[in-house]
Amino acid sequence: MKRKYISISIFAVIFSLATFFRLYGVNWDQGQHLHPDERFLTMVTTGISWPENIFEYLDSSTSPLNPHNRGFGFFVYGTFPIFFTKYIADLLKMDDYGNLTFIGRQLSAFIDLGTVLLVYLIAKQINPNLGTRNSEQSQNSNDLNSKRFELLNLFRISDFGFRIFPYIAMFLYSCMVLPIQLSHFYAVDTYLTFFITLSFYLLIRIINYKFILNSKFIILNSILGISFGLAIASKISAIIFTPILLLGFGYILYKYKNLKFAFSLGIIFILSVYFTLRLFLPYLFAQADLLNPSLNPKVLDNWKQLKSFDGPDTSFPPALQWIPTKPYIYPFTHLIFWGLGLPLGILSVTALIYCIVYIAKTIHKKTKNILRNDVFTLILIILFIIMLFVYQAGQFAKASRYLYPFYPFLALLSGLFVNNFIIFFHKRVTKHIYLYFIFALILFLAYPFSFFSTYSRLHSRQQASLWIYKNILPNATIATEHWDDGLPLFLPNGDPRIYKGVQLALYDPDSPQKWEKVGQELEKTDYIILTSNRLWRSLSALPQKYPQTSKYYRALFDGSLGFQQIAVFSSYPCLIPKLSENQYIPPETTALEPPPISFTTTPYCTLALNDDGAEESFTVYDHPKVIIFEKTGQYSFKKLKSLIGLSY
Repeated sequence: MKRKYISISIFAVIFSLATFFRLYGVNWDQGQHLHPDERFLTMVTTGISWPENIFEYLDSSTSPLNPHNRGFGFFVYGTFPIFFTKYIADLLKMDDYGNLTFIGRQLSAFIDLGTVLLVYLIAKQINPNLGTRNSEQSQNSNDLNSKRFELLNLFRISDFGFRIFPYIAMFLYSCMVLPIQLSHFYAVDTYLTFFITLSFYLLIRIINYKFILNSKFIILNSILGISFGLAIASKISAIIFTPILLLGFGYILYKYKNLKFAFSLGIIFILSVYFTLRLFLPYLFAQADLLNPSLNPKVLDNWKQLKSFDGPDTSFPPALQWIPTKPYIYPFTHLIFWGLGLPLGILSVTALIYCIVYIAKTIHKKTKNILRNDVFTLILIILFIIMLFVYQAGQFAKASRYLYPFYPFLALLSGLFVNNFIIFFHKRVTKHIYLYFIFALILFLAYPFSFFSTYSRLHSRQQASLWIYKNILPNATIATEHWDDGLPLFLPNGDPRIYKGVQLALYDPDSPQKWEKVGQELEKTDYIILTSNRLWRSLSALPQKYPQTSKYYRALFDGSLGFQQIAVFSSYPCLIPKLSENQYIPPETTALEPPPISFTTTPYCTLALNDDGAEESFTVYDHPKVIIFEKTGQYSFKKLKSLIGLSY
């Protein structure tokens, strides 16, 4: 009974920590709608309306719930997240533009908390002592009963022996940085990951199920089909999980050699997926007829258009960042440094290698262990991680969120590795075990708390706007960059219309016409404001595609253009907060080619993680770096042409 209460308490503490990380600071932009993808989804969600009946609902050509029929001709997201968000917002009478984003973010956080729970439940289905024999398990149990290890023994709550594994896996996923960040956005990624993880949980429940064709079996398979259908209805990329499901079904057929069960499983699954898509991704299909599976040509055209943005010859502004990046190396680096956080990144890679070696040894020895359900489950986890990484990391677009669906699976492998390491460790270390435990907690909590600190401050664009209203006189001309949010923002005591504004179209291909226009705009500009690294980071790295623009940024940053940096507003993840107001803070500098990670000092932080070199979408939404330049009187169009190498 005592062990039961302790296990419940540990679960409650970890889940509360995950909740705190995901729900605190959900209004991180102070109602300014600073995430462009969120703005688009919010506009779609407020623009669509509920149809009058099910027939209109299913009709792609007339349904008012279809974004294509409401003025959004390009829509490549899944529709289930926006339907769900709209329904909840309507239910709460908060379906206006301002409140709907807030509801969408909260729902995203709750969905990811569901993934936290699923990691725990999946871990409960797996024997952490893989490959051990009964005698070894018995010996482990005897060891754990030693009074020297009473703290560890509290977690031994099943016949498998050392059952701290589910709590470790749950804790590790709770601390991963990218899930925390994406939980603060109204987007579809948390839904995708939740339903893929739920599908995996249901799959292993089916694998562990004693196969008797009864109502429970049918319900379980139906729910699996519904879950996978909702994953696809959230984001079409969920299809990449299909091979894992097929392997699971193949394993059932191989193990039980019963075509009746396998056929029943396949039919129930396919029908469940299909009808789930008809209900929650209805405009994927051209006709309202449920028996007609023909696809909607508008959706197919949208996918083709999206694919056309890929490739080194692209001129689509958001895609330019990927041109200089290297397949596999770039996404792996950002996965370790930012997606997971360095301690968890190292642990996850180690755990993956550890489990691959175990599986390889098992196969090499040709033991019967390979046919055990828990071993096969481990194989599926490893295969999904490798398969998703090999596919996504080799694509032209290498956004960190594309790897997000395997984060729960990395947490499971990492939890398994830590579990087995503890078993090995506690046999050899008897002193200061509590200190090691505390050190490990601090190590794994350092990154999430440092990133979480960005939500405890005003958004950097808010800080910059306050500074602008205080330090820049009305009627000054402020230049901002096309395709990025301009400053200052509308504030209760500030109206950006007191300033004159120009936009620099620096994404345009380099040409005499472009620089003639930019030069004229800079002639009348008093201040240049870079509101994120969106343009300067990608364009300065493309000297072959943007030879003049890359030189322009170098001249701007080194001061030779005739503009000097007068203010910088960053919101870096903070490892050690500032201890004294009188502490000296060196002027902040910015490298045009920043490393993936470095350390710095800021006005609020003695030791911060400089993420200027992180993948663009990691910083530009919730904590972009704002740099303000003031004209010094040394600028001239002639000087601009000389600096960027124009002879006309």
